[in-house]
Amino acid sequence: MRIWLGLVIVLWTAGAQGTAPDASPGSLQTIDSISVTGAEWISRDDILDGTNLEIGRSVFEITRMDVYGRVLANLQGMGYLDASVEVGWPAWSSDTSLVSISIAPGRRSLRGGLVFEGNTVIPSSRLRREFAVESGETITPALLDETKENILGAYGRHGYVTAAVELRMLPFEQPGPDSVPGIRGVECIVSEGPQIRFGSIRIEGLETVRRKVVEREIRLARGDSLDTEILRRSISSIYGLGLFQDVRFSYSGLEEGRDTVDLLIQVTERAYRQLDLGAGYGSPSALLLSAFWKHPNILDNNQRLVVGASYTRYLGEAGGDEIEPEISYEEPWIASTRWNGRIRAGYLYLQLPALSERRYGAEITISRDLTEHLRLTLGYALERDRFTSSTPEGWIVESDWTTTSSLTGSMAHDTRDAVLDPAVGHLLRGEGRLSGGVLGGLDYYRIEGEARIFKPIIRDVILAWRVRAGSAFPYGDDGAVPPNDRFYLGGGSTVRGFGFNQLGPEDDEGNPIGGRIMLLGNIESRMRIWHRLGVALFLDLGGLWESVGEIAAGSTGFGAGMGIRLGTPFGPLRIDYGFAPTWTDGLRRGRVYFALGHPF
Repeated sequence: MRIWLGLVIVLWTAGAQGTAPDASPGSLQTIDSISVTGAEWISRDDILDGTNLEIGRSVFEITRMDVYGRVLANLQGMGYLDASVEVGWPAWSSDTSLVSISIAPGRRSLRGGLVFEGNTVIPSSRLRREFAVESGETITPALLDETKENILGAYGRHGYVTAAVELRMLPFEQPGPDSVPGIRGVECIVSEGPQIRFGSIRIEGLETVRRKVVEREIRLARGDSLDTEILRRSISSIYGLGLFQDVRFSYSGLEEGRDTVDLLIQVTERAYRQLDLGAGYGSPSALLLSAFWKHPNILDNNQRLVVGASYTRYLGEAGGDEIEPEISYEEPWIASTRWNGRIRAGYLYLQLPALSERRYGAEITISRDLTEHLRLTLGYALERDRFTSSTPEGWIVESDWTTTSSLTGSMAHDTRDAVLDPAVGHLLRGEGRLSGGVLGGLDYYRIEGEARIFKPIIRDVILAWRVRAGSAFPYGDDGAVPPNDRFYLGGGSTVRGFGFNQLGPEDDEGNPIGGRIMLLGNIESRMRIWHRLGVALFLDLGGLWESVGEIAAGSTGFGAGMGIRLGTPFGPLRIDYGFAPTWTDGLRRGRVYFALGHPF
């Protein structure tokens, strides 16, 4: 009897397995057709973007809710804020696998008037500027979220860190069919809450760094409104000291509802004394080496000491050497003010076929941040210099040892989101140097200006461009500018397609001698294609001249090409191929450039 029952069970199990659908990957149920109805004026591709729906794909690789969420997000991203979606999904027992999507999009919303309620601290005229969408533009959930964050940020800067904001869409101003966009207003309801004041500061984790070093970076005093933007910049400033590997802020009293909040700063010191060794290849014409010892807390008060040297070996027939040892000391707070002081002493050894220079001296500079992004630097230099240079006509210009005083100044406005790999923002910079005259020494001046702009075009594509211009001329009785103060172009960071510093005036033997006037323009399209890997297309244009009258298209260098970028913590590793279709020589042989970091 037991044998009979066991045989029945075995036979029933085998029969069940024989009639069950085959679950092997080759026989999985796949999508036969996709139907989209209800919004004929909207592109089918735009509706299905990102859903991964396609004929032949297994229904087990996608879920109905994934499709529903993606289609709804696509519609709302196009401004159809009231859209509704229904997704029909094939049943397992169905002979055909039809995915049906039925859409009721509603009308596309364009921004109309703004209505504010509950705001007493910040006027409505000020809050209007925080809206991320202009009048008449399409309203999307992402822009509404950005607007909400902007308004909360504005209240946070006034100490209303517990403020809440609700945005409501008002009815359309005029009726109309779903295929025609409509104007509708936005109601902004603000709950301001109490203004929070700044209380005391407590710092934990200090070992070798003085409390004052951290405390003075907090730009708020007891009793000030708790400005969240200032505190954000304070955290960045503390990190920028180079003394800590971790900085954390926490507040005491905020959750308890107190109107005065105390700040706890927890830091973790890092091993801040360091030896930086660097090596580079200025493909294809220069080898660069450097070694610097840095101590950013030499007197336990964030004073910085740097000692080191850099060496450049110029390769090829026009090869030579450039050696520059230096030592610098930096005082971050002069007389307890926000002025930063720096003293630098150095020596320059430059030896090239057409140029040679020896220079030693010292420079004192003071600098200060005038605003969050604007920095002013002023300086005085006393240097002793001897040089020999050539002219395009083949003349030799010599200057024996001369002591020269110079006044320097610069201004920089920097809004880049990241220095090593910027995606948005700009750097505007201008600097000048006046030497000699009543100060004594060689009489010449040097001015230079630069603009770098970075702008996202579409997702993962950044358009970057740079414009530089400068001039360096003697005045008075002197007729020469030291070689190190002239301008040089050509190579992987200026005009690709040319050798390192090979663009511009040459002596009668073809050796570069630099120029007194410089113009440079670069434009790059930087595209990320996969994770940290990207490509770039570029155009470079630049020229060097001895006088304004020499400026001409025929003496301008032009380079074009493309490159590969690989992101690293130290900036992108890049390989560029550039060629120079110059005005006179036609298409030159291309050059390959290896470097760490963007050219600008």
